Amino acid sequence: MPGNLGRMSGRERNRMPIIDAYTLIGAWPQAEVDLSVEALAAGMQARSVGHSLVTHTAAIFYNQTVGNDQCIELCSRHAPLHPVAVLNPLDYPQCLREAEKRLGQGVRAFRLCPREHGYPFSGRVGPLRELLRSLEGVKVLFVDLADLPAPVLTSDIDELLPAPTVATVTAAGLGTVLHCANGTPNLWVETSRLEAGGAIEAAVEHLGAPRVVFGSGAPLRSLGSAVMSLQFAELDEAIRTAIFETSLAKAMA
Repeated sequence: MPGNLGRMSGRERNRMPIIDAYTLIGAWPQAEVDLSVEALAAGMQARSVGHSLVTHTAAIFYNQTVGNDQCIELCSRHAPLHPVAVLNPLDYPQCLREAEKRLGQGVRAFRLCPREHGYPFSGRVGPLRELLRSLEGVKVLFVDLADLPAPVLTSDIDELLPAPTVATVTAAGLGTVLHCANGTPNLWVETSRLEAGGAIEAAVEHLGAPRVVFGSGAPLRSLGSAVMSLQFAELDEAIRTAIFETSLAKAMA
């Protein structure tokens, strides 16, 4: 993975400490927001974000192979950006070939989009089971469970998770994720949709700081608001630092 997060020097971390687990480039349906690399880079500079994990929206809404190609190419020209390849288990067996291709290219972060692609995050989904078992060598997996009536999440997914699996979830759905996470050590959360007061603190209380990472959803969502939500959360400074920086860096090492 270009610019391996686990190899950042102490000097680099001190200069730009924040690692953003969830950013986007491309275009978002029915949202007139600039999701260009330039817009993302400007926000990162303004908020002292040193590294961002990036998903290309074309891989979500159009074609996983085309979007992932574009993401990897853009990230190769912008060192602070790191590609997160999208996989759709319902696009079977192409998803297996896509996973193999991206792993061969050195990609070590992947995103699943049950909301957009229309499947439960459950071990009962056969193509998902096979896809997860194929991801040998992955460092971190992201799964978007936000804006669902309730997170479609079942505990039988536990034994299938190949690496720390970071859920994007709203405060309304956080309880379901925390309950599942009691018996699923590889289930983490990121902060981009934990906007309600006390939600970040609840995640830390139940999971511990090492299983909570900073995410913004930028530029689709406000990077500044995401940073401030964590800055003003009632947390010890060491915990805040872990969420902003070290938790994800250790996972990617």
